[in-house]
Amino acid sequence: MKRFGLILLIIAGITAACSEDFLETAPTNQISDADVFTTVQGCQTVLDGVLRNMRAYSDGRHDQFGVKALDLSMDLMGEDLVQTNHHWFGWCYRLDNNQAGYARPSFVWRQFYRIINNVNNILVNIDDASATSAEQRANVKAQSLALRGYSYHNLAEMFQQTYAANPSAPGVPIYTEPTQDGNPRAPLSEVYQRAADDLDEAIALMNANPVGRRHISDINLNVAHGLRARVALYMEDWATARDHAAAARQGVALNTRTQYTAGFDSYQAQSWLWGLEIDDEQSTIYASLFSHLDMTVPGYTGLALGPKVVSARLYDEMQDGDIRKELIGPYTIAAGITMDYINLKFNAGRPGGKGFAADYVMMRPEEMLLIEAEARAELGDNSGAQALLQELWDARFEDAPAVTETGQALLDAIYLERRIELWGEGFSMRDIRRLQRPLDRTGSNHQAYANSPLYLELPANSPLFIYQIPQSEIDNNDQITAGDQNPL
Repeated sequence: MKRFGLILLIIAGITAACSEDFLETAPTNQISDADVFTTVQGCQTVLDGVLRNMRAYSDGRHDQFGVKALDLSMDLMGEDLVQTNHHWFGWCYRLDNNQAGYARPSFVWRQFYRIINNVNNILVNIDDASATSAEQRANVKAQSLALRGYSYHNLAEMFQQTYAANPSAPGVPIYTEPTQDGNPRAPLSEVYQRAADDLDEAIALMNANPVGRRHISDINLNVAHGLRARVALYMEDWATARDHAAAARQGVALNTRTQYTAGFDSYQAQSWLWGLEIDDEQSTIYASLFSHLDMTVPGYTGLALGPKVVSARLYDEMQDGDIRKELIGPYTIAAGITMDYINLKFNAGRPGGKGFAADYVMMRPEEMLLIEAEARAELGDNSGAQALLQELWDARFEDAPAVTETGQALLDAIYLERRIELWGEGFSMRDIRRLQRPLDRTGSNHQAYANSPLYLELPANSPLFIYQIPQSEIDNNDQITAGDQNPL
């Protein structure tokens, strides 16, 4: 059996890099396990711990710092981000990270089932917990449901090929209550429906019980709509994706050219829908996204241990006059080495930047615009999709070209725009899987390291695109056997 012991993250605390406490436990460490769920405020405390764990360093591994480590993996497994030396994340880049006994599948599994187990404990207690208001209770419940939907969507798309390939394919176990008993792999259709239902309920609760947002890390109505749009996009439910993506960015402006160049290290300097704020005391330093992605700080990338640059082929596909292209070029990194195709989109080391205490972006209005544009194009609404793409181009060019494509050419333009706009935010391999495309790194600056083979081409729906079920789960869950394993 799989043992899902209660994980009260805010109470237990988490140890971060340099032996510093990652979470401030006082005074919440005065709350006992038995009492924490008797009040809505106690449930909120656990929810806050869940959100903080989503950016936590774990297991002494500098490639495990919460969900953004997984997003970086998704980009490195794709075509548009090049790692020039074998170091942390080198196994992701080589697509040698998916086998049952490897660290990456285990980390992904634990990361999202930890979220699920904690919010399940909230959800089974919240209706009976004392609250200062009905709105407060509904908001904590809605955020918990949204996080469960977010987690099941991520698990489904990381441990199985895309929904459109075979909705009946085995997905992951579903748990809606705290339990110590393992469940079998549910069909992919049921996992996606679970995610959709959780997010629909969260949206209904938030609509009926409006509450002011405390912080960028809280899931509000915009974010819940955005998460629902992502699920619908994978399910190819185009009308639902269109409507929720449009709702997600209501009242939130696109980033201007100036904001786009602001470093992607502070939610206060840019227009984000959802983010995870980090301060100096909570920074995990070398075990952080910016250590591994930003060439301007003296982390693993900036010190030339595992530098990451833009694919030359993607750069060549970008149009002149695009601020996103202007941010890419030769740059002398923190180690004093000049490298080409450095992307200063992530630029926390600039004067006034947040450095290793950079915030993590989780969702932006531009992603929602692109989901809506793709959905409209799929529905045959060429003019609507063109107008959305034009809106984004107008925000990225001083003198934007006109969007004239229709049909498949318009869809291709939207796919390319996702690769450009969302570079470094975790969508490269996700889109390759979702669109059932082959991996093609040829004709670019991808190259094998010494004695380290690198896949330049792989067919669509390759087994290497997804993770195997962790061996520990097969060993401990009597509802999942070796015969249920994903192929290699």
